[in-house]
Amino acid sequence: MTRRPLHLILSLLLTYAAGTSLSAQPLRTAGLPDYPQPLGVSAPFAGFVGSKLVVAGGCNFPGKPAAEGGQKAYYADAYALDVAQDSLYWTPLPYPLPAPTAYGAAVATPEGLICLGGQGPDGPRSSVVWLKADGCHSLPALPTPIDNGGAALCGSILCATGGNQPGDGKALYALDLDAPDGWRRLSDYPGPQRVQPVVIGTPDALYVAGGYAFDASGPACTPSTDLLRYDLATDTWNHAGSLPAEADGTPRCLAGGSGVYADGKLWMTGGVNLAIFRQAMEGRAPKDYMTKPVAWYRFNDDLLAYDPAAGTWQTIADVPGLARAGGVLLARGSLLYMVCGETKPGIRSPQITVVSRQR
Repeated sequence: MTRRPLHLILSLLLTYAAGTSLSAQPLRTAGLPDYPQPLGVSAPFAGFVGSKLVVAGGCNFPGKPAAEGGQKAYYADAYALDVAQDSLYWTPLPYPLPAPTAYGAAVATPEGLICLGGQGPDGPRSSVVWLKADGCHSLPALPTPIDNGGAALCGSILCATGGNQPGDGKALYALDLDAPDGWRRLSDYPGPQRVQPVVIGTPDALYVAGGYAFDASGPACTPSTDLLRYDLATDTWNHAGSLPAEADGTPRCLAGGSGVYADGKLWMTGGVNLAIFRQAMEGRAPKDYMTKPVAWYRFNDDLLAYDPAAGTWQTIADVPGLARAGGVLLARGSLLYMVCGETKPGIRSPQITVVSRQR
């Protein structure tokens, strides 16, 4: 199959975006070569190291589908794709993860991709590794295992929070990458537990959006539909407002979604539909829940942009390729990248969707 050079694809995208306001029509999308795992993966580690898109780990169902009781497989493989090259192909990295892992958090630095926590076939992890050009380096382990949480950089401070923590904890941990001697515990985030939140860092603050809490004794699922802001200078949390509702007025929880900071805005997308997800978690889903068509699950494909300075939201509705749960949203230049994820429960995608945004 003939592949068009990336610079030609991007030129077409940017030409379109130049005359389009953020609240106008859905942005056009283009794809990069599929991730080398043919079935795709959900919840991988991913980030840009320079012009290289680095992806590691993740999970899928390689045998029987999840709907038929298939067993989930976890991966340690790591690959890189240099998007600055005209010839686009994935290269296996010689330094995979120390163990098969998914549902962790990743933060990219100029030196490499930091992979924190997660879960493997043997349970949750607290390990933190830094995938660099010369190998896989260990950083101080998290004080406790964390899976389905999030991490972000605020200046040189690496922050990790949310997800499943021992005792339904809500801890926020910080590691100074300029002197990575050990993690400090900062103030817990307020309100209910937040599993699978969107966690985004800015130079002076950390934002945590959406997520959910689950009480198996009910069972009761409590999705969060708001945005929290943590101020590093004062070690305090504040409520920064509610997430924009969906077009039909349904509250938005962004559980399983992803986000990134670029051009002074927080960009968020993906994740599950609150009502459908809550029904499934509470055991009230229809018997054929796992075999419904993709569209039935109503995964979020809106692209949200939050301006911290103004406290305002803007929404681009129904962007093709963004309706993923467990995908990773990244930014480079004027483009956003949605990396893998699942299109419905149990079904992964190897697709890398590229979306042009208004600068």
